[in-house]
Amino acid sequence: MLKEVWSFVKNPVYAHEDYTASEKRNIFFKLVVIAICFSVGLGILMQGIITLVDFDFDNHAVLEMFDSYSPVMLFFLAVIMAPVLEELVFRAPLGLFKNSKFFKYAFYMSVLLFGLIHIGNFQNIDGYYWLIPILVAPQISAGVFLGFIRTKLGLVWSILLHAMHNFILLGPFIFMKILDIPFE
Repeated sequence: MLKEVWSFVKNPVYAHEDYTASEKRNIFFKLVVIAICFSVGLGILMQGIITLVDFDFDNHAVLEMFDSYSPVMLFFLAVIMAPVLEELVFRAPLGLFKNSKFFKYAFYMSVLLFGLIHIGNFQNIDGYYWLIPILVAPQISAGVFLGFIRTKLGLVWSILLHAMHNFILLGPFIFMKILDIPFE
C-alpha cells in the first residue's frame, strides 16, 4: 500500500475505482495504520527538533482546547466536526479537477494548505518561521493519505480516515481528561 501511495504522490491522478466493500475496508485500515505511523513518527521528530532549538511548545491550541472543553465537546470537535469540515474544504474540491490536467497541482495545493492551516495551532512562532515545515509535517503527511483515499474511494472514506486518525491520536487524551489524569 505504501508503494501505491508513493507512486500517487509522485504523479497524482484522480482514479476513483470500483472496489468491493471488503477491498475498501482493507484499503481503509491499511491507510489508518500507515497514516498513524507517519503522524507519530513525524511528531516525535518534530518534538526532538523543537526541543533542540528550545521552541516554547506550551501554548499549543490543542492543549488550550483540552483546558476549555468537556470530553464530549472535544470528541465532537476533533472526531466529527473537524474531519467533516476539513475534508469538505480540502479534499472535496479535488473532484472538480478529476478530468483536468491541473489535478496534480490541486492535489499538492490541498496537501500544503491543509498543513499550513494547522500552523494556527502554534501561537508563538515569532523568530521560528523556519520551523513551519517541521511543525506541520504530521498534517502534511496526513493530507497525502487523505487525498489518496479521497481519490481512490471517495469523500466519505477520507472523512472516515480523518475521523479515525484524530480519534486514535486524541482519544487517549480525551479518556485521560474523563479520568481527570493530568497529561503534562
